[in-house]
Amino acid sequence: MKILGRILIILAAFALVMGIAYTVVSAANAASSAIGVPAFERGEDGVRPQIPNHERPEFPGGEGHGLRGGVSGLRLILGTVKNIGIIAIIVALVLWLKDFMRKRKRDLQQVSE
Repeated sequence: MKILGRILIILAAFALVMGIAYTVVSAANAASSAIGVPAFERGEDGVRPQIPNHERPEFPGGEGHGLRGGVSGLRLILGTVKNIGIIAIIVALVLWLKDFMRKRKRDLQQVSE
């Protein structure tokens, strides 16, 4: 039952964080439409800038054409590793704090006896 309770707590925390993230993104999208940002810059579906013959536009300095497709897989992997690392650090801190509080409580009980 302890494991099930911990899983439910983790899921509730995850749902809370994702709800906050969703709210922030929705608010940012609403704010961008309120200040008059063009629809294609906001990423709305069906609205795309007109590019003749479906050519890719030139970037300043000619950079960026070859990097986009090849690096995206590496970015995905590194992003995943970063996120797992952050979660591992948070879990380690919580476990350390829990262990510290347990030892403190045990020491206080021994002193009071």
